Amino acid sequence: MLGFYFLPRTIDKLRADIPGGHPGPYVNHDTGFSAFVVRKIGVTMDELRDVVTRANDEREVEAWLAARVDPSQAPALNAKLESFTASRMAPGDRVLIRQRHPVMAARPDLDKVIDILDADDALTFSQPL
Repeated sequence: MLGFYFLPRTIDKLRADIPGGHPGPYVNHDTGFSAFVVRKIGVTMDELRDVVTRANDEREVEAWLAARVDPSQAPALNAKLESFTASRMAPGDRVLIRQRHPVMAARPDLDKVIDILDADDALTFSQPL
């Protein structure tokens, strides 16, 4: 969305938190990658959650973001996200990523965070909720 990685995934997770939604195993942690992206684009998770809750559709959310976010920042932020690896994280963060992303037990070869999230989503959402 607007060229930024994680925005559609973050919006889906926020939508699942709305009463009647089903978040499954996902939570928008204050220390998670979605929170990192939202902070970097210059909005708060609470602001985005409020917009997602009130919006009638995805276009309203995108319009709200487009009025506040500079899409020219997307390539640099996406490159930063692509550079994140589990092997370069602090030991406590490596424990956290393994706890939050169960695919790591089956796929210890994954190191790039973006690949871990992709594999974890595929594993989680290939099963009925």
